[in-house]
Amino acid sequence: MKKLKLLILAWLSIVAVTCIEAQEKIRVGLGSISLQSGLVHIAKDRGLFAKYGLITESVYIPGGSTNVQVLVSGSLDLSQLSGAPGVAANLEGADLVYFLGLLDKLNYQLVTRPEIKSVEQLKGKKFAVSRFGSSADFGMRALLKRVGVDPVKEATILQIGDEPARIAAITSGNVDGTVVNAPFGSEAERLKLNVIADSVKMNIPFFNTGMLGSKRYMDRQEAKVMNFLRAYLEAIKILKTEREYSIKALAQFTRVQNLKAIAEGLDYFNNQLQPVPYPSVEAMQAVVAQIAETNPKARGIDAKSYVNERYLKRLEEEGFVKKLWGK
Repeated sequence: MKKLKLLILAWLSIVAVTCIEAQEKIRVGLGSISLQSGLVHIAKDRGLFAKYGLITESVYIPGGSTNVQVLVSGSLDLSQLSGAPGVAANLEGADLVYFLGLLDKLNYQLVTRPEIKSVEQLKGKKFAVSRFGSSADFGMRALLKRVGVDPVKEATILQIGDEPARIAAITSGNVDGTVVNAPFGSEAERLKLNVIADSVKMNIPFFNTGMLGSKRYMDRQEAKVMNFLRAYLEAIKILKTEREYSIKALAQFTRVQNLKAIAEGLDYFNNQLQPVPYPSVEAMQAVVAQIAETNPKARGIDAKSYVNERYLKRLEEEGFVKKLWGK
């Protein structure tokens, strides 16, 4: 009997090792700790990546420009970023393509110190972004332009770091304002800061958040990319249909204890998020156009070359999406 138990344990160990070896590893970069990035956390927390044979390692690398450098080096397989870093890298010879787009409108809010209460007071002030060339940098410049402030001649833009670091710089008085992911209303109220401008209300086309990888990697690892997308689309369904769980999961991921702020952000995000989030050519073209203002290499670039819909289309054609949503 004892010998039989030992044989069973040995067999189970072999099966466990075989299952682990059967799973493929994929490394995903996250450019921010945001609700959008929380989809990867939900997919891991609910075992969706494992369901499709993947061991997914997510790595937080603040700032889109730094993140995309790591992606281009091959130390990451995929990344979740805004459109700007990928476009900038492609202009320098990279072969990156966005195969999924979560948000196709600029969703930043311009937040300032309590003393600054109107757009007229913005000229000559100091503003914080994560890094030059990042989505926060592009968002800051776009918002300043929309409210009539020249970001080059009438403002000082400083590289400070991620969103918590930028907020800390405002509350300490080192800068006068920054951009934060919308909605930030309840958190701004708690910190006694002012929301001066809201890009959501301005309806500014912009490739805000998407998933990208190198064309070479995606061609060679197509099956792995497809399995990643299957898990990711299931995570989107959970986010859109399981509100209570999603609030708790996103609070855990972002380490934000203010559940009211998480719920506010979740509802806002859900209103924009599509069940099958195709990358928007129009939103990407807006990114290219803004980069072209300072980089001649971007002039005449067709944004279609920077997006690829075929992976999501395959999932729809094979019936995966219909089965997932029961429609």
